[in-house]
Amino acid sequence: MPGSTAASLLERSLNHLLRQSPGTAETLARHAGATVRFDLVIEQLDFRIADDGCFSEAAVDSPDAVIRPTPALVARLPFFGRDALRLADYHGDPALLGTLDRVFAQLEWDVEADLAPLVGDVAAHRLHAFGRDALAGLAHALSALGHNAGEYVFEEAELMARPVDVTRFNQDVDALADGVARLEARLRRLEPAAA
Repeated sequence: MPGSTAASLLERSLNHLLRQSPGTAETLARHAGATVRFDLVIEQLDFRIADDGCFSEAAVDSPDAVIRPTPALVARLPFFGRDALRLADYHGDPALLGTLDRVFAQLEWDVEADLAPLVGDVAAHRLHAFGRDALAGLAHALSALGHNAGEYVFEEAELMARPVDVTRFNQDVDALADGVARLEARLRRLEPAAA
């Protein structure tokens, strides 16, 4: 639905990233006129790729490509950024989807360039470095928390079997099944002799 706040915000954000990432808009321009729908479940945001390779809000009945976020994408987006976009569901024209995948993988947000007019070059550099380090620290802390929680579940609380124990159990079951099959074969051979 053209004119929605979410569509306008997404259009401005995507086009800003395209302008900051050299070559991406030119790559998309090869698909000028093609339509893309971002299906956010609560709202569908439709765009047309303009001649300059940027996105433009458009009313679309049948889009050429549909991109739908998955729960995995939403959960990982804050930590994996553009790499999380690979976890979306994609449907539509394969050539367009391939181009969108390549373009999204190349998008780079130049945070310092956006902060510099507000706070100056030096402060923008320091704020960006601080933010990057803070996010890396948070990602590391969450990874350590996940590792420790997993270790507790496997080792301390014994709520789940360790993979090595599951493998050993499966091997024992296979060996038992083989033994039973051999025993059944022997019994079948002995039945005629006993009769």
